[in-house]
Amino acid sequence: MNRKYHSFKQIDKELKILALEREINKEYAKHSIQDLKTYFYPFNLIRSFDGFVAKVMIPFIFTKVFRKKRLSG
Repeated sequence: MNRKYHSFKQIDKELKILALEREINKEYAKHSIQDLKTYFYPFNLIRSFDGFVAKVMIPFIFTKVFRKKRLSG
């Protein structure tokens, strides 16, 4: 990005904007890292696994059991 500046005031303004954007990005990264840490707490992982079992594994097991009953009975 090649920009032409006509005064030091324009350069200072652009530098201030860039510094603020950098600070915002740093804060965003900090919050993202904290969210990841929270997600990977053991309690949250267990809770996520429970949801997986309830939504996916239990119906899968029931279909397997009922298929075996139908085939054998």
